[in-house]
Amino acid sequence: MTELHEERMALISVLAAESPLGSVGRTAVMKFLYFLQVLRDVPLDYRFSLYSYGPFDSDVLADLANAEALGVVDSRVIQFSGGYGYEIRPGRNADWLQDRAARFLGHHRPDVEWVMDKFGTLKSGQLELVSTIVYVDREAADNREELSLDEIAEIVHEIKPHFSHDEIMKFADWLDDEDLLEAAA
Repeated sequence: MTELHEERMALISVLAAESPLGSVGRTAVMKFLYFLQVLRDVPLDYRFSLYSYGPFDSDVLADLANAEALGVVDSRVIQFSGGYGYEIRPGRNADWLQDRAARFLGHHRPDVEWVMDKFGTLKSGQLELVSTIVYVDREAADNREELSLDEIAEIVHEIKPHFSHDEIMKFADWLDDEDLLEAAA
């Protein structure tokens, strides 16, 4: 196991421990890691691409599975109205791995606190939407395009038609007010 894999798994256990909700789900882990990498430049070396529920990298799920196998996190399936999800909490070996990755975690502690402050109480669907808005914005910025918030919302609505234009605009406005969008003109 490489140092990077240890750092990423330790970070997942920290996210579970620091969640204002008391635990995190798989969607939250995926999106929090995306936000850490993209919005805070934490060097996680994931390669996110757009998927059904927003930015996704299968390596996140592999890291999560490895963290679970090593007892760094505990994960259990929970049922709620309309489906099921996962409840992820620090495991019996979380402290051990966090100690091994202490330098990395200490350096990025402010980033974790920032992500939890900004996004920690959002529900899965909201995380899906916000991360997709950021993804669309970063793709445009990478292509040196300027887009209005309305154009960003239209693109996101094409990708995620189950979200209304008003709902998308609400979160796009919020991200823009927080100076988290780069392509927005």
